[in-house]
Amino acid sequence: MPIDLYIYSGLGNIIAIIDSLRNDISINSEDVLKIYQNHKINFDQLIMVLPPKEPKNDFDAKIFNNDGSIASNCINGARCVSKFIEDYSLCASKKVKVNTDGGIWYLESLSEDKFSASFEFLEEINQVTLDIGGQELFLDCIELGNPHGVTFEDRGSKIDFPVMGEKLQTNKLFPDGVNFGLANKVNDNEINLKVYERGVGETLACGSGACAAAVIGISNKAMSSPVKVNFKQGSILVDYKTGSRKIYAEGPATFLEEIEIKI
Repeated sequence: MPIDLYIYSGLGNIIAIIDSLRNDISINSEDVLKIYQNHKINFDQLIMVLPPKEPKNDFDAKIFNNDGSIASNCINGARCVSKFIEDYSLCASKKVKVNTDGGIWYLESLSEDKFSASFEFLEEINQVTLDIGGQELFLDCIELGNPHGVTFEDRGSKIDFPVMGEKLQTNKLFPDGVNFGLANKVNDNEINLKVYERGVGETLACGSGACAAAVIGISNKAMSSPVKVNFKQGSILVDYKTGSRKIYAEGPATFLEEIEIKI
């Protein structure tokens, strides 16, 4: 079966999109893993854009990590989906509602290369202390459709980030793995962030990780909204008002290429 993959970048977070609106295409976790391994297509997440099951929504989306596992949220991917919808004139409105396994994305096209995604969450922030290989790790944990654990790095910290991220995936506290964020506070409105994503590994950017770090910073670290979250290839602006239960994230999305494959 031939499939067109539309490859986008959200700050270096590579998103492959499959158009299941105009084409009757359905894939599963095994197919995603084959695409990633056999076709050597570089992506962090693959998102199927689907017709809505409920008429109150504009679209549905199914999100996979590159290892074939299901993801319930992906805010860099959400912005790329917004650009994909805009690029191919799939909706007359600049604002769309997209249903995912983790809840509703409220997407908006702000300009040719800037898009916003907002969503609601219900979970509280939980603080845990772990002993990882003899090293004490303090994590603020929050569920944003997928699990996040964020630590704010002190100067002189000796955390081996990729090793710590890998070890956390098998920690009994996180039976389904966890997106591990290592944040460095620049000032009350800005942080630098690295994220080790479950099912992916260390990534150049993670939109939901940016949201998690910003919410935790505002709630527990005396930071002020909006928070600029810096990654290696750019920034996401996250706005969150304490108690509102709604997160707004704004940043770029870029089309890279279209690839035809067969599975």
